[in-house]
Amino acid sequence: MSYKVGQRVEVPVKECQGVIAYVGFPSFASGKWIGVILDEPKGKNNGTVKGKMYFNCAENYGMFARQAQLILLDEAGNRTEPVSPSSAGSNATTPDDSGPARARSRLNSSRLSLTGSRTLLSAPSTESLSGSLHERRDGGESLIPAPTSTKRASFIETGFVETLKPQFVPGQAMAGSAVVAANLMEEKLSHMQLAQENDNLKSQVHDLTEKVETLRVKRMQDKERMKDFEKTKLQIEQLIEFKTKVMESQASLQRDLQRARQEAREAHAAREQFQEEMADLAETVEMATLDKEMAEEKAETLQIELEQLKDKLEEQTLDLEILRTEMSERAAGGGSATGASSYEIKQLEQQNSRLRETLVRMRDLSAHEKHEFQKLQKDMDQKKSEIMELGRTKEKLSARVEEMEHQIADLQEQVDAALGAEEMVEMLGEKKMALEEKVAELQEAVSDLEALQDMSDQLAESSKELELELREELDLALGAARDAQRHRDAALETLADRELTIVKFRELTHQMQEQYLQLQQRVQSTESTKTNVRGADQQLAEILDFQKTFAETRAQTKAVDLELRRLDADEARNHVCHLLSFMPPAFLARGGDHDAILMLLLIPRMTQKTEILISQVREKYRSIEKIDRASVIRGHSVAQYSFRSRLCSHMYSLQTALSCFESVLNSCSPEMLLKAGNAYPEMAAQEKSLDSLIELAKRDQLDENLPMEAIEKCCAYFATMFSVLFGESTAVNQARLIVNGTRTLGSACDAISTDATAIKALIQGEGGDIGLLCQHVETTCEVIQQHLKSARRRVPRDHAGPAFSVGANLGLDKDCNEQFSTSYQHAVKIVKTLQYLLKSALQAITENGDLDTGLPADKLKEMAATSSEKVYDTEDLGPVATIKASLTVIQQLAANLAQKMAECENELAISGQTQNQQQSLEGEQLTPILIRANAARKESEETKILSRKLETRDSDIREARLALREKQEELSEMTLRKELAEKRFITQQHEHEMNVEQLKRKLEEAQNQLKRKEKEFEETMDHLQTDIDSLETEKGQLKEKLKSIGKKTLSTVGADSIAGSTSLTSAMDNKYYVQEINALREALSNEHLQKKKIMCAVLRQKLDSLEPLSSPTSLKALDSTIQELRKKTTDLVKDVQKTLVYPTVPDLRRKLPETSYHYLLERRRNIMQLKERADELAAQVRREAIKRTPGGRAEANFAVYPNREMAAAMRERKLLAAEIKIPYNGPERSFSVNVGTQELRKIHTLLYY
Repeated sequence: MSYKVGQRVEVPVKECQGVIAYVGFPSFASGKWIGVILDEPKGKNNGTVKGKMYFNCAENYGMFARQAQLILLDEAGNRTEPVSPSSAGSNATTPDDSGPARARSRLNSSRLSLTGSRTLLSAPSTESLSGSLHERRDGGESLIPAPTSTKRASFIETGFVETLKPQFVPGQAMAGSAVVAANLMEEKLSHMQLAQENDNLKSQVHDLTEKVETLRVKRMQDKERMKDFEKTKLQIEQLIEFKTKVMESQASLQRDLQRARQEAREAHAAREQFQEEMADLAETVEMATLDKEMAEEKAETLQIELEQLKDKLEEQTLDLEILRTEMSERAAGGGSATGASSYEIKQLEQQNSRLRETLVRMRDLSAHEKHEFQKLQKDMDQKKSEIMELGRTKEKLSARVEEMEHQIADLQEQVDAALGAEEMVEMLGEKKMALEEKVAELQEAVSDLEALQDMSDQLAESSKELELELREELDLALGAARDAQRHRDAALETLADRELTIVKFRELTHQMQEQYLQLQQRVQSTESTKTNVRGADQQLAEILDFQKTFAETRAQTKAVDLELRRLDADEARNHVCHLLSFMPPAFLARGGDHDAILMLLLIPRMTQKTEILISQVREKYRSIEKIDRASVIRGHSVAQYSFRSRLCSHMYSLQTALSCFESVLNSCSPEMLLKAGNAYPEMAAQEKSLDSLIELAKRDQLDENLPMEAIEKCCAYFATMFSVLFGESTAVNQARLIVNGTRTLGSACDAISTDATAIKALIQGEGGDIGLLCQHVETTCEVIQQHLKSARRRVPRDHAGPAFSVGANLGLDKDCNEQFSTSYQHAVKIVKTLQYLLKSALQAITENGDLDTGLPADKLKEMAATSSEKVYDTEDLGPVATIKASLTVIQQLAANLAQKMAECENELAISGQTQNQQQSLEGEQLTPILIRANAARKESEETKILSRKLETRDSDIREARLALREKQEELSEMTLRKELAEKRFITQQHEHEMNVEQLKRKLEEAQNQLKRKEKEFEETMDHLQTDIDSLETEKGQLKEKLKSIGKKTLSTVGADSIAGSTSLTSAMDNKYYVQEINALREALSNEHLQKKKIMCAVLRQKLDSLEPLSSPTSLKALDSTIQELRKKTTDLVKDVQKTLVYPTVPDLRRKLPETSYHYLLERRRNIMQLKERADELAAQVRREAIKRTPGGRAEANFAVYPNREMAAAMRERKLLAAEIKIPYNGPERSFSVNVGTQELRKIHTLLYY
């Protein structure tokens, strides 16, 4: 039984009823599906699947099902079982039903013979039987036999269950007594048979009811299993979603962990590198400090030596004065010792000179040492600054390492949580596997029931697809055969026509010859009698001879003209070849002047070829007056006129691009002309498409079957090349652009309206959307034609010629060329769409065989959809919307163009007059090729001038060579002088080296003497040190003696005298020691003073090197940040109280076990978020404290770090600095007092002093 839309059905799977809303083959699955609108929201969709709407209903009220999954209901809501005749026949032949079938046949036969008997078959038994059949069918066991619908109907026939009443006829009672007795016997026998058959049927019904009950129980169990299956399926889906979420979170955590580990490794590597650098810097600093100390020690020793040398100099000066006084005294005393005194004076002078030299050297050495000391001081300061910077970076890195360690710990916790989730996922996976096994068992039972139906559906679909493919192949083959037959018939017709014409011409010539012979014979026979006839014949012959001679002379003159033109062409070609042989290679190079000239010749040549093609196609195919169905289907005039319009539109489009090229090439710069000439070979290759069309026109083969792809590519190539080479050029002749552009769009509109009218003629009945579209296309094309004609009429004709290639600006936009190109592309797409639609419609009509009937609108709409999709591809919005949109673009351009031309018509007239005057005054404008020719001439003249200059340069070079020879001779003399000077320099250098060696020897002697003096100084220092040590030991001994003396008491007088003598000696010693102690104290105090001065200087230098203290200027901004931090703190405290103090209790009444686990995970996630917020807020407070503490931060590019003191102060706990106890008898109370150092000292003095 076939299901229809609107029938009510029951869906056993959903346990509800519904109405059929869709029957067919949807796109989301193979086979036949039935869409049902349910009475309850137990469905899966609203009639829309994968974006396609099959029917409309409320959400979750619609579903799709197979035919086997539905049970049809009648009008009363009862189930009706469709039964095929084959199944009825098979059931009728089963052995279980053979007895009841025979019994019913006997009942039917006996019912006709019985009169006056009553046979009652209860209706409940039949109803229970039908119910049992329904339940048996639902159980799915087809092996149990059951009565068919035809058998069941025999039980409830009206004639069988009605009460049969005996008919009494008067006058027949006595005669029919024997008949009545026989009837009674037969009635008893039939009653016995019926009772026996009734018992058999009752037993059979009892068995069937038991089987139905068992099947009903099994069905209920299957329903419960299906419910369990649905529940387990939902749980499995939830577990799979949870598993995917956990795996995604684990994967993200693993990625974060890997990233954190990588950053930790990088931080450790940076830390190790930093430690190595710090170790190297520490070593360098130690070396620098050692060098500094050594330099300081050396400077001190040199200073001491300098002072010693000064002392010695003073001693020597004193000795010198003493010697002088002695010499003066000796000179006064006598001249006996003059020789000795003069010798001593000389010796002293030598010593003084040596001492002066040593003094100078010591001064230089001290200055050098000072310089080195300052240099080392600077290096030490630089190293200190580097150490400080490295310390800051180390602190930054250490802080970052701590942050990374915290992140690693957090990530480790997350990984642990993920591992716990993995264990749970494994447990759930095991449960899922067990449930999947149960599901597999249930699915096997379901798949066995659906396999046969799916198999039949698949076979039906495959057979339908095969049938469709074979039909398509047959249609294609028939179409190809028809095309071949049509071409063969056309060829045979042309051959027959030509043969007929040849035969006719032959017959005509034969008749003319016979007439000629007859006329000659008549002339000869009737020469004397019929003079008038002879004159007429002679006149006719003269006329024929004149026409023949005129045609021969015209052909001869044409042949002579062609020969002369061929000679002129050959001569011009040879002339050009000879001229090119004189040209340089640069002229013939790619992109040179030769290509530019060929480009200038190519553009008008292609324009003339397009004009030839347009004239040929217009002469061949005339316009048509009426378009009807017969002319479209049986004739070719409509297709030929459409072909003419399409070809003319392509030719006019090509003329538009070529006119733009011509106008720009006549007004551009020479460099742009050469750039365009570089593309000449590609443009020359595009000319072949026009040549092929001209060849077809020569052979008269230019018909509607010609493909247009080549000429469309040619038009697109020139349009794109113009935009590539020149861009938005303003030198375009806009008048010619408007004329050619309007002609292009006009021809395209003719083709569009012709095709639309033809399609409209093919529609059978009401037009529908396609008919309205064709009507809209016709009216729109008429409007566009009117706009285009009005715009073309307003263009001045003198501006549209090639003489006005420059300056013919009509005030249009710069992108007018692109607008025409886009409109032409839209028109081509519309023409292609309509052509495809028309061809497919004609093909469908020819396939139907009935040429007098058209196509319905729906089928044409489907064809139009395929055609628009084929042409527009991704831009397709449906045939109606797409074609209307393209027509709107063309109409808008035509309307804007007509409006623009109407607005500037008067301005064009005025500007045309002024332009004519300017052109007459200014004369002819130079084209770029002429400019290039003038430049080439100038270059040739300049080459001649340069050749003359080169000749003069050669003479100058000869003179310069002569002068060069003279200079070379002078140079040789100078080299001789130089060699002599070098020899002198070598001798002087040798003398200088000798002097240096002598000075080095003297220096070594002075150094040796200095070393000897240093040794002597060291020996004296050692001696003095030993003296000092001995004195100290003696001092210690004396102190011990004094202590022992103070303790003892004098016992005797003799001892007093001894003590007196010893006291005198000890008193003397004590005075000596006291003086020495005072001197040492003074030296120690001086040493302390010097040390304090040095320390003050060092501290002052450090204080000066410190950064100035930063005063808080922006107090308002800081207060706002504090307020923000306070707000964040209060919010965080509220959230913590809400989460921890007031936790929410999960709903334990829910049956799903994962809700509590989900609540636990949600609570953990909230706690983790609160921890992160608390850490972030603490970090913000720490940063703000660092910023507010002057000198407590280290600036960096990406963060602010505290210095060591600030970090230590932030980490340390509050220490008990002091505790003040005040005597008080009352209860203990503590007061916090903020004091400074001075106040603390005052409190300390008040309490303890």
